[in-house]
Amino acid sequence: MKKKIILLLLAILVLSGCETDSPYSGYAVYFTCDTGYYPFNHATSLGQFITVRRKQGGTPSYEVTDAVGNKHIHQLTEMEARQQFQYGLGGLIIGTPSLEGGTLWAFDLACPNCDSQRHRLELDDIGRAQCPNCNALFDLNSGGIPIEGKSRVMWRYRVFTAGTMVTIQN
Repeated sequence: MKKKIILLLLAILVLSGCETDSPYSGYAVYFTCDTGYYPFNHATSLGQFITVRRKQGGTPSYEVTDAVGNKHIHQLTEMEARQQFQYGLGGLIIGTPSLEGGTLWAFDLACPNCDSQRHRLELDDIGRAQCPNCNALFDLNSGGIPIEGKSRVMWRYRVFTAGTMVTIQN
């Protein structure tokens, strides 16, 4: 009987060590927006990406950087503040890859190689993101795969759409 219990425990340990290589991040995220309005409408154009990150201090708000680099501060409404938005590790990158036929994707703004909130990726205007710390370069139009430097694929988040309303969560 003791041998069976030990074998069962060993089997559980071995099986619990198996993991799937999921593209989705385990960092907490919950964010909603309406892509019918500026600046979120930039994210619906093929090959265009915006960033969203929590604004620190003062009134609860977040900063959106649109596809051409303009920054916008959005103060949370009372209802949005009650929703308790969460922005992943470093913030969000939201956009429509040119190769995906109109499907919105969301990535974490933090470099997956550095895995630190401080090391946020910088986007260019052709759908690439680069880490200023480790210099890894990623192609957002191809699912966030690294194209320069040694790194894993960028962390993604699940995106749910209903008309122009978008919810990003995991």
